[in-house]
Amino acid sequence: MRLRTAALLALLGLGTVAVARETEGQPSAEEIFVAANQAYELGDFETAISGYEDLVVLGADGGSVHFNLGNAYLRNGELGLAIAELRRSRNLMPRDRDVQANLSFARQSARDAIAPPEASPVLSTLLFWHYSLSKSELAAVLVIVNILFWGVAGARLFYRESEVLRWILIGLLVTLVAVGGSVAAHQLLARPVAVVLPQEIDAYSAPDSDSVVRFKLHAGTEVSIKDEREEWLRIALPDNQQAWIERSWAEAVAY
Repeated sequence: MRLRTAALLALLGLGTVAVARETEGQPSAEEIFVAANQAYELGDFETAISGYEDLVVLGADGGSVHFNLGNAYLRNGELGLAIAELRRSRNLMPRDRDVQANLSFARQSARDAIAPPEASPVLSTLLFWHYSLSKSELAAVLVIVNILFWGVAGARLFYRESEVLRWILIGLLVTLVAVGGSVAAHQLLARPVAVVLPQEIDAYSAPDSDSVVRFKLHAGTEVSIKDEREEWLRIALPDNQQAWIERSWAEAVAY
């Protein structure tokens, strides 16, 4: 699988981390990234994984890092973690075709015939901006549109008869509401997805390992999280069957 090998720190969002670590005499984020890529190409996936995870811990968790980490997990036989990281990469780079293709490829190895939690084609078409832009992109658009809206609103004070400014203002207001709603939805309404990690787990009728086993799930299966308790997650399948699984058996990823 092809890795991201961008050399510029700006492309990875690693500039501040790199400068800080170079000042401390430690390897820069760029050097860690390059070394992890080299380990991957040599087939040393565990070393590659360790490098990419170091970047995530440092806060250098851009889409390219999660993309490469997901690929390394997949090559290392860790399907659940691979799918979780590729989902994280897609959240950060929702229009990237390589990310979409690799996530689709990884999902083909999942044993359970359970459709992953995804927006319906109709919803993703109607709310195209919500699903085609990352959270950071939506936030940037919201700031820009807000500035434009108030700028045009100010101009209207001097050109009250301008129909062009009136329609521009209406268009900006609609955009402001739509994008603002998306930002709010990401912050307030998003429910995480649980990706199963072990080869097989039991899903219980209650948050208790002594309760009835309702069904079994396998590595790479993605299910919605409906509720959380200390060491347990209440998950739901597409047919609305619900059960409890141990938190340590799954990786939670933002939807």
